[in-house]
Amino acid sequence: MRNAKLLLFPLATAALAVTVALVLTWLTATPDERDEMSQWASERIGREAPDEDARQIDWDALPPEIIAWVEVPGAAIDEPIVQADPEHPDYYLYADVFGEGGLGTPYIDCDCSLGGPLTIIYGHHMDDGGVFADFARFSDRDYAMGHREIVVYLREGNRKVELDTIAVDIVNANRETLRAEFDDQDEFEAYARKAIEESDLVLESPQDVGRLYAFSTCSYQTGNSRTVVYAIEKEGSL
Repeated sequence: MRNAKLLLFPLATAALAVTVALVLTWLTATPDERDEMSQWASERIGREAPDEDARQIDWDALPPEIIAWVEVPGAAIDEPIVQADPEHPDYYLYADVFGEGGLGTPYIDCDCSLGGPLTIIYGHHMDDGGVFADFARFSDRDYAMGHREIVVYLREGNRKVELDTIAVDIVNANRETLRAEFDDQDEFEAYARKAIEESDLVLESPQDVGRLYAFSTCSYQTGNSRTVVYAIEKEGSL
């Protein structure tokens, strides 16, 4: 992990303008405003009401840069995800999905992918509780246990992946890094087991870690702390 990292297309022009405004507003909205927007969007981009189990996302109605969406039921985490480019690895720290300056966009490490053994996803910790701020709260065991479920919606194949939080680690980004590349699956699994076992909070110690997700955001235990939430796919998740 580098030091700087840790971290619709509608048929009508009018519909496109509405979509652009929606996404831009989403990135700067407060959690309460996002709840209102989610209700509005459920009627226009194919999402079910928030309390429905079967959420549907109309990917054709979203910019192509958005390749996934992450949601933590019961928390204020409900965000688009983009893929970082190796030539500009920290671009989305400051840019939204339209390339405009602002609060950034949660993004996958440029050395990772959604299909790889380890998927590292960075997002800002906003003072108003937005973006990935609630992941910093996972350092509290009770909070983590009450929010273990993480849902990732994938554009490719229009799939839903259900995750279970298994560990939470507080790292000092000045000297601790997340590793993104491995020679083979055995090397990855050894690394994953060690990372889980040495985390500050361990909720589960799985014997086999076929794939691991790491959600990372700023926290304030030290001047450059990061909270890393590790999660694995639930058995039978599609």
